[in-house]
Amino acid sequence: MGVLGSQPERDAYRIDNALLDAFLHDIKVLSDKHSISTETAIEAARVLELKRKNDISVQAGDYFDEQLGGFGDILRNIAAAIESKT
Repeated sequence: MGVLGSQPERDAYRIDNALLDAFLHDIKVLSDKHSISTETAIEAARVLELKRKNDISVQAGDYFDEQLGGFGDILRNIAAAIESKT
């Protein structure tokens, strides 16, 4: 479903066994490299995911503000056109 025009459908980002296996492998490598538990490495990944979500939220807010500004411009143009006819 597109928004404000013809956009491609968004990726669902599904998780499959291969992705999970690669993630667990990476966690094991990182936990060994940094001499921490796998639980700590997973928690660090969780913290980075929270940061990513926050960054996305800020960016989405910026896009939303731009879209609302565009709607405001359109409404002002419509109002001006109506006023010029009266």
